[in-house]
Amino acid sequence: MTSLPRTLPERLQQHPRTSHIASAYGVCLKLEASLQVDTDNGKDVGRGMIYCRILGYLLHYVPGELGLRHLVSEIVSCDGDTSLLKLGQMYFNHYIRAFRARKGRTPSHSSHASRPSFDRLADMIKANLVKAPQSHADAKTNALIRDGFRCVVTGRYDRGSANANRELKDAVDSDPNARLDSTECAHIFAESTNSAIEPGSDKRNYAATMWAIMTCFGHAELPKELNGPKVHRLENVMTLCHDFHTLFDNLDVWFVPTNEKNKYKLGWAWASNSRDYPEHVIFKTSDETNLPVPSPNYLAIHAACAKVAHLSGAAQCIDKLYQDLDDSTTLDPNGASAEILEHALYQVMVS
Repeated sequence: MTSLPRTLPERLQQHPRTSHIASAYGVCLKLEASLQVDTDNGKDVGRGMIYCRILGYLLHYVPGELGLRHLVSEIVSCDGDTSLLKLGQMYFNHYIRAFRARKGRTPSHSSHASRPSFDRLADMIKANLVKAPQSHADAKTNALIRDGFRCVVTGRYDRGSANANRELKDAVDSDPNARLDSTECAHIFAESTNSAIEPGSDKRNYAATMWAIMTCFGHAELPKELNGPKVHRLENVMTLCHDFHTLFDNLDVWFVPTNEKNKYKLGWAWASNSRDYPEHVIFKTSDETNLPVPSPNYLAIHAACAKVAHLSGAAQCIDKLYQDLDDSTTLDPNGASAEILEHALYQVMVS
């Protein structure tokens, strides 16, 4: 957890509405100072500091002008500290948690045991490309084809695909620098976000709140774009090796756009995690119309969430809740397990 900077970033100091933004940020700084005094005096503020810093860091990183304006309006409209903390809690539960959920990936690793083998790569692509993907398996197949049967970050070839195609295997064998790995299909917005949710369920209500946040951030098109099986669209998926996929899902890494189209710099929560990976990643496709690359919009929303989650302490808080949930076998009768139970219920809704 990192204290809020005393000043706004330079880009916001030059913003046409800088006085309004500064006013909202001042509210967050004042609340942070008050919570710190309470903490120093031995008062338990619970997750209050995290909720406060979520709001402050969102002002720094919220993607898009509409999102910034909405957030400023929300903050300055709050009636006192309690209202502010409830607003921060809402973003903790319905924005940070939505991306930082412990994913139950199905299936995770490549599995080509039941698929026929092909000598020519073109024949395998023609036989397997899915025009309207309906499942995780369809999404993985399409992503592999677009990504050249390689992890988009490490460049390692998918082992299952190489085993199923002679031409691909020969290409790997002929390149002394080529490496094989088991790859996974990574969703930017999780599969569970909008897929197979029963009408009227708590999970439906949770998703509705998350999409309401996205709409207020200026992304009203997202619920329609990612509705049901559309969550498997190519713009929302990419081929990743297992370790990097885990880092991405945990918000430990994100993609920062550069001035070059489809080229990103990797951003890291912990510099030590970056040692085995390149500094930049370039998304490529042989057909921009039918095999589009991951959406810059989706990646920007994920990146903003990742930065806010780590700087505010929300990511570490959720990590501890997962650990406590794993370690607990029974609930404490005096109510000490309330946070763990709450976390377990949220995990059901976002998984």
